[in-house]
Amino acid sequence: MGNQFKNVAVIACLKTLLFVFNVVFWVSGVLLLTLGLWAETDLHTYIELSLEFSGTAPHVFVGIAGLIVLVSSSAFTCIIKGQPVLLYIYGGFLACIVMMDAGVGASVACYRDTFAKGLHDGLTQTLISYNPNKDNFKFAQSTLHCCGVSNYTDWIRLSPQRVIPISCCLDPNNCITANYNDVYQKGCYDVIVEYMESNMDLLFGIAIGIILLPWIGTILSCYLASYIKKSKYDVMS
Repeated sequence: MGNQFKNVAVIACLKTLLFVFNVVFWVSGVLLLTLGLWAETDLHTYIELSLEFSGTAPHVFVGIAGLIVLVSSSAFTCIIKGQPVLLYIYGGFLACIVMMDAGVGASVACYRDTFAKGLHDGLTQTLISYNPNKDNFKFAQSTLHCCGVSNYTDWIRLSPQRVIPISCCLDPNNCITANYNDVYQKGCYDVIVEYMESNMDLLFGIAIGIILLPWIGTILSCYLASYIKKSKYDVMS
């Protein structure tokens, strides 16, 4: 009888922890999904500038985030009902998400230099074949306060028009692009790379958190399933 009460107390505690975890996991999935959809709609103007990574990153984000939201939404029923088989299945899904997150993290780490080269090549190619009707480079320059790939002289050397665009201007309402003091001096490649490097610790912290979170859920769900089975055996005996 003492073991039975102990198991009931442990099960109640694990259920509460797993329920709280699942709420946090669901919220993180919604946030990642929002980030992925934002990347699809707005951030693509930057991602398109990289020839090697164009269009791939947002799809990965949306796919993993969608899976997290779907699995965590279904898990509430599993936790409330306390069926060991469903809890083990939930733990298996979480373990798969851990492996996917780890794979994405490893890919980012391995292709970090490749991304930088791809971004530089993408910026250069976009500038060489610049189309005024497609505003991805203009949007990047006006938002990031930069001009050209390395600096403003790239427009004079590489662009078809050989003219610095208005998006390079410090003040678009009062700017003569022929006057180089009126345009941004820094190139967009350096600005993007510096921004990424300055936020690298934050990005690594978020990546580690994303990997560890489902792993915690895997452990909790398996422990809960185990204690529920153990409780049933104690009652039968």
